[in-house]
Amino acid sequence: MSLIRVCVACFLLAISCPAWSEEALPDPRREGQSPSEKLTALVERVRLEQGRISTLEADFRQLKESSMLVEVVEAVGTFAYSAPDHVRWDYSDPNPISMLIDGNEMTTWYRDLGQAERVKVGRRSQRVLEYLGATSPLDDMLQYFSVSLTLPDDVTQPYLLELSPLFDKVAKRLQGVTIWIAAEHYLPIRLRYVDADGDVTDLSFENLRINGSLPIERFDLRLPDTVDVRIVELDQRTRLQ
Repeated sequence: MSLIRVCVACFLLAISCPAWSEEALPDPRREGQSPSEKLTALVERVRLEQGRISTLEADFRQLKESSMLVEVVEAVGTFAYSAPDHVRWDYSDPNPISMLIDGNEMTTWYRDLGQAERVKVGRRSQRVLEYLGATSPLDDMLQYFSVSLTLPDDVTQPYLLELSPLFDKVAKRLQGVTIWIAAEHYLPIRLRYVDADGDVTDLSFENLRINGSLPIERFDLRLPDTVDVRIVELDQRTRLQ
């Protein structure tokens, strides 16, 4: 299971956003817009709505398909975010794993193995957060992909973005990305990544709780004394098998 692939999702931002009147809010369904204007409106609306988030919790489900796997592997868990730089992923099944980003430190705890690794990211914390999808803006992501937008006839159904890499260095890692954005709150609720080798990671979010009460203790990952903790440099980080 690759935590990096799971976490690479343009799911949240930690940015300030301008004040908008309800009438002036970007709307990809507004009449008279060209296809590129509709895409621009959707991206701006996602950025705006994500910028309003102070806390967010969700349940997630990950499906992994690979030629190396006999069947599709499913993993489930919970996600939590608190602005500006607290992110937590907890896998409950099939392997219990917790990953916490707290300011300038990232901790991954492989609970069933009794092992953990702690990465001191220091001044590079913001870059790490962006790479993991905790604060990566959708419009930043679009710099590296060509995009096709589908607006479903049913206005309650998600918007669909299909992304294809613009550059060879991106294509060497990804064939494409598909993003489903909820019409209700303009947050991504499903992401599908196709790797260069054809492997597929499909990540979906349910039961979103936006700007609810989220105690800071949620981001207190206390490791038992029996856990073997490795302190590693970011560039030397290796994933435990």
